[in-house]
Amino acid sequence: MGSRASRYATLSQISLAAFSALCVAMHPGLVLKWNEGGFSNYGIHIKTVIPYSLAFGLCAFFAFRAASSLSKEDPSVRALRHLLGAYGVLMLFTLASTYPYKLNTPLKDIHTAVGIVTLLFEPISSAWMYASRRGLKWDGFLLATALVGLILAVVDLAGILHVLFLAQVFTGVGFGFLLVRTVSGVSTSKASKAKSTPW
Repeated sequence: MGSRASRYATLSQISLAAFSALCVAMHPGLVLKWNEGGFSNYGIHIKTVIPYSLAFGLCAFFAFRAASSLSKEDPSVRALRHLLGAYGVLMLFTLASTYPYKLNTPLKDIHTAVGIVTLLFEPISSAWMYASRRGLKWDGFLLATALVGLILAVVDLAGILHVLFLAQVFTGVGFGFLLVRTVSGVSTSKASKAKSTPW
């Protein structure tokens, strides 16, 4: 079960990163500019809506699969299962709220709220994963990356600099790598315990 969870967690982040990179490669001008917008611009552009949808849809799907692959009986992984489930839900909400957010102000407010929750969820979850792993090698760097993203998000929200895309990249990268390392760590730990258990 553990190895499956690790594989699904990895696939969730590979899907998100690969299709996101494809979106940027297809239309870099939407985000790579001085007054940059958010990644959601790709979800309402005809050229990039398919890879954008695959990025978030597959990420959510594999996050749910990773959560369901972790033991339901083991209390030590219960919080991680909930984290993966919540992450999958946020990815789906982000995707669903993207398509209509330009139609009117209430829909835009909903999408903005989902974005804010996600930008808070990722660094907070990263801090929890860092603490649960007791600061293993590279984890501090990944946590710092996610926190830099949070700071950039605050800077953007305050209107000081328009760096929303950069904030999303930093929080996503820090959180994503920590997520994979945490799920893989749980898998490795369970496998080691299984091997050391006498017959």
